[in-house]
Amino acid sequence: MIRIHLERVFNVGPELLWELVVDPDHYRFWTEAFSEGSEFKGEWTKGSPIRFVVEDENGKESGMLSEIAESRWPEFISIKHVGLVMNGEEDYDSLLAQEWSPAFENYRFIPKEDGTCIFEVEQDLPEEQAEEFKGNWEKSFDLMAIRLETSGSVGKMITLREKSRNRPEVIWKKLVTPENVMSWNYASDDWHCPTAENNLVIGGEFHYEMAAKDGSVSFDYWGTYTEIEPAKRLYFVLGDGRKVRIDIFEKPYGCLIEERFEAEQQNNLHLQRQGWQNILKNLAR
Repeated sequence: MIRIHLERVFNVGPELLWELVVDPDHYRFWTEAFSEGSEFKGEWTKGSPIRFVVEDENGKESGMLSEIAESRWPEFISIKHVGLVMNGEEDYDSLLAQEWSPAFENYRFIPKEDGTCIFEVEQDLPEEQAEEFKGNWEKSFDLMAIRLETSGSVGKMITLREKSRNRPEVIWKKLVTPENVMSWNYASDDWHCPTAENNLVIGGEFHYEMAAKDGSVSFDYWGTYTEIEPAKRLYFVLGDGRKVRIDIFEKPYGCLIEERFEAEQQNNLHLQRQGWQNILKNLAR
């Protein structure tokens, strides 16, 4: 096992470059240099398990079993690879799995005074793979630059995904029934959703009260529906004009919930991603 080191300067700050790395849609684009259809399943927070995989036509995964060893927004991510996924099966013990683990893959986002950012990559891998991976990383850097130049959604539209063992019909009922909404619609244990109203028709409004449990603050989270297809999709516009899309995809294990929302300007992208992801996890349970 050896460690390779590469870096590239990008014409954005570390916050946007971080978003390019961790957003599922952007990740799929720039990792095509390694394997077409690459995706991650999990979160980029410290201590979280995460898989870097490709699914075949039968939904069987192949790739890396990993965990986030360190995550300091927007400066540093350290990924620890601990095993393999082969044809949908977890593998920690084979000779191939032991050859690739434990191994670290580190990303540093280093701001420069001119507003640009150095993206620095360190990766542990078998020596015979070093040149191939260096070439793949250079291609990935090129794809990152293309994405930043051609996509207007980096830092503006945030994408979240969450797997659920529930069937789409169950998730839909939790998503649109007011008494069910109150059970999952909060980002942390010190918040709750004490009231909920929902008029589930095109042009109808929902109103969910988001409140701190200590009574210190509350607000009306509301929006207007623009597209409704039961157990499949729910699109709406929030009261401040931002668009939100929720799609539910049936899977062999249950379903995949995908949420896309326009970022707001008051809070940083990292906080918005964390808060909405926590709520989505509650829904998926």
